[in-house]
Amino acid sequence: MRIITVVTILSLLSAGCSTEKGKRDLVPLINPPFITSNYPGTPFLFYIPTEGARPVKWSAIGLPSGLSLDVSTGIIQGSVVEKGDYPVTLTAENDYGKTSSNLIIKIGDLLALTPPMGWNSWNTFDVNISDSLIRQIADSMESSGMKDVGYQYINIDDLWQLPYRDQNGKIQINTAKFPHGIKAVADYVHSKGLKLGIYSDAANLTCGGVAGSYGYEEQDAMDFASWGIDLLKYDYCNAPPSRDTAIIRYKRMAEALRKTGRSIVFSICEWGEGGIPPHGQAGGRKPYEWASSVGGNYWRTTLDIRNSWLLDVYNAGSNSIMQILDMNAPLADYAGPGHWNDPDMLVVGIDTSKTTVVNRAGVKGCTMEEYRSHMSLWCLMAAPLLAGNDIRNMNLDVREILINSELIAINQDPLGKQAKRIRDDGDAEVFAKPLSDGSWAVGLLNRNDSENKNIGIEWQELGISGEMHVRDLWKHETLGRFSDNFVGHVEPHQCVVVRIFKK
Repeated sequence: MRIITVVTILSLLSAGCSTEKGKRDLVPLINPPFITSNYPGTPFLFYIPTEGARPVKWSAIGLPSGLSLDVSTGIIQGSVVEKGDYPVTLTAENDYGKTSSNLIIKIGDLLALTPPMGWNSWNTFDVNISDSLIRQIADSMESSGMKDVGYQYINIDDLWQLPYRDQNGKIQINTAKFPHGIKAVADYVHSKGLKLGIYSDAANLTCGGVAGSYGYEEQDAMDFASWGIDLLKYDYCNAPPSRDTAIIRYKRMAEALRKTGRSIVFSICEWGEGGIPPHGQAGGRKPYEWASSVGGNYWRTTLDIRNSWLLDVYNAGSNSIMQILDMNAPLADYAGPGHWNDPDMLVVGIDTSKTTVVNRAGVKGCTMEEYRSHMSLWCLMAAPLLAGNDIRNMNLDVREILINSELIAINQDPLGKQAKRIRDDGDAEVFAKPLSDGSWAVGLLNRNDSENKNIGIEWQELGISGEMHVRDLWKHETLGRFSDNFVGHVEPHQCVVVRIFKK
């Protein structure tokens, strides 16, 4: 049996291992993440992300005691009591071939060892969420191929709950939207090997004016766990602006989640450097300095994203893609396995005709090239990849951006390094991200509105030397061998992403 490790898979992608693209697309390919984690003794769920023609039969060698694999669905589940790192060999086989890969299952005290990937309801659906919508999104995540390249979480954002609690102080589900409760939705999502996220707020009321969790942290956390929730996005609307207060409130919820007996990823959403008066304060609360220590797995570093390359009018409480890049890029040293900078959700493919928060006045939407650059930069910055478009109705161009498995492999690299902006030559910028196999991912960004640019990277800037191969991760082509540097032709608002590696 041929074992394809993380390094080997990246090498095969880099080499363009088959000249017959059609057949290559039919042969199984196991995608990242190649490391996953869980708390001891809590429910474990993992779908093996696999592209290729169906049906596929999966197998696993080395699963720890307590876990089992459904060979027809590729879903691993169960519970592992003992802490440890468990190496597992996975195999996917269909009528066109067989592929194997290594997976590390880490049972311990840290979740989200790679940036979470999934979908969130807010940017397209706002208040218009429902049981049927979430089930349709789960179906589409499967049918679109997103599930097969590593997208896992389906997150229900604000306004799933009522404004008031019941007579026992319990948070109440809006049964007009979720008539069967949240657990029924979670069970459906879990049946596909996917995970369900939910939203609350560190105050009495959420941003949308319904019940938050302040003062009810343990009760709400236990309810979330009983419903089968796998991720909590925890906002900071209607809360005091003090940094010390934020730290206390987020730590309280993190501790409550940890007591539930369920592995729940914790997303700290308090807008990073900015803040919306009266909730914000000058200079922001800088969550990247403290969020990991209080139990956060990822934290917002900016105001809310808008569906815009660069806002040309004041847009309250928001940032454009380029503004967010400039706020998040300097924070690379704070990111790593289990703790990630969050420059907010992806706006790739958002319908600009819809009147939603992400499409506020002054927002013109983006070109496909700008969306590709947006995806490129978020992957390079090891950001959580949470799509916000209507994945039930996306065109081929949008789909191809979101399921670029070579680019996603850069985002999901287990070394967990965020790219650093190593050069800023005005409109021409260079980002570099070291990878676990010793290679480098490099982004060449042209911020100019109208002029093409030739943007290069010198090997000495990366601390490497000698002949290197260069692969374009959007063209899916290995461009050749280069001795000392590489220069890319970069169009306006384009971000060329290459992987630089030795043979």
